Amino acid sequence: MAQGAFGLERAYSQMGMEDTLRVLVDSLLGTQPGNRVLRGIQLRTLRSLGRTREEAAAFDAWIAAAPGDFAPYKEYAGQLLSDSRAALADSVLRRGVAALGAAGFTLELAQLEVSLGNWGRGAALWREAMKVEQYLDQAAVFSLGPTPASSRDSVRAELARVPAGSKAGTLPGASARKVHGTLEMQWGNAREAWRILGSLTVADSAFDHWSDFASEAERQSAWIPARDALLRMHAARPALGVQLRAASAAVSGGEPATALPILAAARSSAGVTVVRTQILPLEVRALTNLGRAADAEALVAREGTGVDASTQRGFARQIAWGWVRAGEVDKARRALGGATADDDEEVSGWIALFEGDFVKARAGLRRPIDATPDVVTAMAMLGRTRADSGRSAGAAFHLLARGDSAGAARRFEQAADELNDAAPLLLAFGARIWSQKKNDAQAVALWSRIVERFPLAPEAAESDLEWARTLRRKGDRSGATERLEHLILSYPNSALVPQARRELEALRSGVA
Repeated sequence: MAQGAFGLERAYSQMGMEDTLRVLVDSLLGTQPGNRVLRGIQLRTLRSLGRTREEAAAFDAWIAAAPGDFAPYKEYAGQLLSDSRAALADSVLRRGVAALGAAGFTLELAQLEVSLGNWGRGAALWREAMKVEQYLDQAAVFSLGPTPASSRDSVRAELARVPAGSKAGTLPGASARKVHGTLEMQWGNAREAWRILGSLTVADSAFDHWSDFASEAERQSAWIPARDALLRMHAARPALGVQLRAASAAVSGGEPATALPILAAARSSAGVTVVRTQILPLEVRALTNLGRAADAEALVAREGTGVDASTQRGFARQIAWGWVRAGEVDKARRALGGATADDDEEVSGWIALFEGDFVKARAGLRRPIDATPDVVTAMAMLGRTRADSGRSAGAAFHLLARGDSAGAARRFEQAADELNDAAPLLLAFGARIWSQKKNDAQAVALWSRIVERFPLAPEAAESDLEWARTLRRKGDRSGATERLEHLILSYPNSALVPQARRELEALRSGVA
């Protein structure tokens, strides 16, 4: 009956014969007044015809024919919401709640609140709906995904809420965490997304969510959260392919040290071909990214003799890169088998950068194989200045590669005086190094210089935020508050303002 009725509705609607369909449905309802399918078709038909009074009368007739049934209210409210008639849907649901109680309308009320722009209230109702029907998590993600940035904190708060009186450490329900984590990923917060999704267990049917998250994180180049998700997947269901993806993500994410034990474990279950074609190249990448070019050379000499000529050239190139990472220019050239590094653009680019030749550096680094933090930093500087050369900046990168971070920080500060168009960025590089070395006085001096001398630079807001965090860490809550307020008022369009607001609120509320 239901399929036949839907078929008639589709056919008559496509032919523009809604009036004929209405007559037919009315006649069928004469013998089946409580039929939900026919009643739903009747309402849709009257809506499409614009018969507002008859539509309301049909709804009343359905209620009279099926007293105590939730279906009339749910169906009509859903149709109205699909037409963006939220106010009328509200009145229909209120009428249903008054007649039958709110418990049976949680899902529809959640959809209504979202339609009205009450995102936090909608999230709270979705959370309640998922306690009963856990399969609604995807519907909740679809509903809450468009939440504007200004309302996302209210959604976060509701999805993270646990029942009053719960024991310390109690987590929200698994469905709420799945929705929360998926939303954070959609909103571009991969690390926070994994923090939430990583709290799930296999017992929460989380494996598929971890897999989806890992694939999306890889697509977004959020490599470290991807690595963590892939490792959790491998722990739950061991698979060599997942292990190798985790190792690759670790290297691409700038944490090659964590890839080496993953690859060592993978060797125990891999065949000779996989070791030679997949594991060995990843090990060489990890070692050279760590600046351990000598170890990479020894590994290739021991295990790389059976690979083809193209792979051998790739190993030589990667080892040269490793020597560059260590600041060993001559060894990099030797690794390539020639007097110069002209055979390899990226190695040439790094050597040129160390020597202060920005023209060759830009050409060599324009297509890096790995977007490591070092590459991103170098390209950011080369993109900010129009200068063709800069010996102090080149020396700073060379010192950084050789492990002399303090010397690099001083050189970056010196380079700021030579390259005025990139000065705030270079000062920010130096401040970041001093902050990492826990030399707060030097870092604050550079942040202060950026804020005072380059207030229009994008690094100014970042400097205010890092300055505030340093002051807060040192116990200067008043000073931290002043810096956060300055950021919010001086750079209202900065992407850091929401974070500054959250940290300011935490300061005022005394939250750690």
